[in-house]
Amino acid sequence: EGKNLTINERISKELSESQARLEEENKLLSEASRINEIDNLARKHLSSHFNKETLLAKGYLLKDIMQAQRRELVRKYVPIEEIYAISKVRDTSHLDGELLEQLVNLAKVNIKKRIQSTSVNSKGEIKLALTNEDISLLDSNFTPQNFSEFSISIANAYKERRNQFYKSRKQKTA
Repeated sequence: EGKNLTINERISKELSESQARLEEENKLLSEASRINEIDNLARKHLSSHFNKETLLAKGYLLKDIMQAQRRELVRKYVPIEEIYAISKVRDTSHLDGELLEQLVNLAKVNIKKRIQSTSVNSKGEIKLALTNEDISLLDSNFTPQNFSEFSISIANAYKERRNQFYKSRKQKTA
């Protein structure tokens, strides 16, 4: 079959095959970069239960590990209201595909904001750029990054509980 083709046809065929290989290599490189990025985020910001190497050694598939890491990053770093606004579901356990990728990107942004929100100025004072109302130990998705966030989250949890107490007390007396 190859002998019947003209030189131009052979060159064209080889060029298209080469382009297809290049596209496939770029796709694989992109997937590998994304796997590495998600794994690094999981290593830095999730518990050791989501460690890729440990889970691979236990026999889990890489695809399942990456899916679990993505879902946990979203669960931990994206508020439920935002998850619902984007995906129309509150539970992250069934999220997949493009929606999950969008939420993972949002989790990355939230992680960066959280890291940047705690900064030390020239006087050595710690400033929190996040509003104090956003961080509370009562929020199941919140995990403090440092002692300042922990202290503020305790105070906010106390304020929320106190407000609930007085609100319920008013309702009982009314």
